[in-house]
Amino acid sequence: MTTIIHRGTGKHHGLFTTGRAFTQFSSFVHSLSGRWQRWQTEREIESMPFDIRKDIGWPSADIEKNHMRMQ
Repeated sequence: MTTIIHRGTGKHHGLFTTGRAFTQFSSFVHSLSGRWQRWQTEREIESMPFDIRKDIGWPSADIEKNHMRMQ
């Protein structure tokens, strides 16, 4: 029986693994992912009833409409 083990040196070779292009691409993907997660969270919060959003202190676009209704 033969066992093959790869022990990398930790150094990567190539244009995209060590260059500035990879760093910029990685940064772009990371920021895109963060924006996507924030958008999803905002959608979930906006879908909650007004009273719950008000209790957690979430600013609402329809606050003027609901403020007038309460008076």
